[in-house]
Amino acid sequence: MHANPDAVRWGIIGTASIARAKIIPALQASPWCEIRAVGSRSQDSAEAFAREFDIPRAYGSYEAVLEDPEVEAVYIPLPNHLHIDIALAAAARGKHVLCEKPVALTAGEAERLRDIPDGILVAEAFMVRYHPQWEALRARLRSGEHGAVCAVQVVLSCTLSNPGDFRFNPDFGGGALYDVGSYAAMTARFIFESEPERVFCAMEHDPANGTDYLCSAILDFGRGRHACFTVGLKMAAAQRVQVICEQSMLELPAPYIATAGAPAEILIDSCTGLENSAPKRNAMPGAEQYEREVTHFAQAVRGRQPLPFGAKDAIRQMRVIDALFASAISGTWEMVRSA
Repeated sequence: MHANPDAVRWGIIGTASIARAKIIPALQASPWCEIRAVGSRSQDSAEAFAREFDIPRAYGSYEAVLEDPEVEAVYIPLPNHLHIDIALAAAARGKHVLCEKPVALTAGEAERLRDIPDGILVAEAFMVRYHPQWEALRARLRSGEHGAVCAVQVVLSCTLSNPGDFRFNPDFGGGALYDVGSYAAMTARFIFESEPERVFCAMEHDPANGTDYLCSAILDFGRGRHACFTVGLKMAAAQRVQVICEQSMLELPAPYIATAGAPAEILIDSCTGLENSAPKRNAMPGAEQYEREVTHFAQAVRGRQPLPFGAKDAIRQMRVIDALFASAISGTWEMVRSA
């Protein structure tokens, strides 16, 4: 018996590394979550995973987890091309869904989320939105103390050395825009709290597999508000978010991969000229962002608080991704569909 009788009972769809390294520990640490089952493509894999993490039930298929009457919510860390169909199948069986990004490969696929049953929650797993530094950043921007937000700059890159990684397979939804560009687009939308009107995107593709490994973009939010980002999968690891307001520049030095428990900070520079730049550190306690994410989702399932980023947000996100891909192909600005 779980210590919290209101804990949400979870099933894990797949045994991906992100589940093993991040989400399983987060679910086990949260008093609002209880893992009841795991499903894999083979019974042996599921049983090995279940033994490793002391999960009561192991299934040799994803479908079996969805049929388990004790499972109330599922986490989906599968390759990108499988996300939307599994999410819809889970929702149709009355399961709430926390799905890794991107929730789909196109906006058209994501639009199918409009048909999920009433009362079923579906969210894209952007864990950073629940980190205290992101909450503090939004609070500062909403306060108006730094003036209006004018521009957002994002850099997010890593070095993937395994050529067999699904992120280098276009059939599986691989590529930099889906993998790390999703974070960059979400960041701009989170900060401006609106949707871009049009986008421009440039990509470089790997001739060996056809996936985009470098992506740079401009997002025009209208009324003199721009965001730009560069993301990549074959570059030195880098992460940065800068928000340039009328009166200050705010920066998150570790916006995406924040060390659990380590102090977080926002750098704030209110200089009037480059010669007198003197960033001030606004520190705050660190936090485990994955645990905060699953706890918030579980509490939303129980009706204890609203889910701020649900299916509608995931659909809007994919409209931006669609436009970015279209721009990379056309070489011109592309409008972002609003409805």
